[in-house]
Parts: sequence; structure tokens; C-alpha cells
Amino acid sequence: MTTTYQQQAPERCVKSMKKSGKLAVAFFFVAVGVMLLLLGNRAGKDSASQGGDPPSEAFTYTVEEYRAELEARMEAICSRVVGVGEVEVVVMLDGGFSYVYATDKKTNSSGESLSYVTVGSGDRESLVYLTEKAPAIVGIGVVCTGGMDPTVRREVTSLLSAVFGIGSNKIYVTGHR
Repeated sequence: MTTTYQQQAPERCVKSMKKSGKLAVAFFFVAVGVMLLLLGNRAGKDSASQGGDPPSEAFTYTVEEYRAELEARMEAICSRVVGVGEVEVVVMLDGGFSYVYATDKKTNSSGESLSYVTVGSGDRESLVYLTEKAPAIVGIGVVCTGGMDPTVRREVTSLLSAVFGIGSNKIYVTGHR
């Protein structure tokens, strides 16, 4: 009987997840994670192999898509905290994506000078592209069923602060009606 139970346990788990809708959410986040890994590897290869303009496929997100993905990830992780219940997250970002280019710092008797590293010559001279930086998160608002409970507030604030590297003073958690 133990063998039968062990064989049925994964089936029950999948059925339970299907009923609660968590299976679809789990598959979504796995797919997004794989996509980000593939994009990261491709962007890393492109930027290491060439100088100049950033690769056109270095980062294919718009700022709105990036914000929406962050909000979905935060909602998913917050919903797992005991006492949270239904949750909605709003993220504020600082600006947009920015490109990072190689620089060269030189020190002489008159001080320091900073210049961009270039490759090529004449009309074909271009900057050496290193990477692209996503916009910084400047604030997070969380509205959840258990948001009026001080323990839930503290847990959600600590979780988001630790996972996303944001000061707790930039995270606000409240309850909803």
C-alpha cells in the first residue's frame, strides 16, 4: 500500500494545484525564469563579443513589461506569506533602462579624467558596450486582505526588502476593504 500511496501522491498534488489555480502560476514563473536565463546568456555573449552599440536583442522588455513582471513576482511571493490573503502590488520605477559603456580613468598631475573606451577608427569608431541596467525600484505599495495586521505588515515588508534589496521605508503595506 505504501507504493500505491507514493505513486498517487504526485497525482493528488497536481490535481490540488489545478483546482486552486497554482499550477498555472507555477508554470508561468518557470517559463519566465527560463526565458530570462536564455536572454541573459545571449545578451552576455553578444556584449562580450563586440564593441559599439548595444545588441538590438540585449533587453527586449519595455519599462511597463518589466514593471508588470516585477508586480506579478511580488504578488506571487507575498501571497505565500501566512495571513496575507488576496494581494495586489504596485511598483514605482526610477526612469528607464540604461546602457553601460566601458570607461577609462586616468590620473595625472592636474587631476583625474574619465573617458569612454572606443573601438575602431574614424567613422567606424564606436563605444564599447558592457551591459544594460534595469530601472531601480523606488517604491512598492502592497494592498492585501491581512494588511491591517502589524505582523503581516512586518513580514511582507521584510520579505520584499530582503528579496529586492529595497529599504523598508520604501515599502508600504495596508489592508483592503
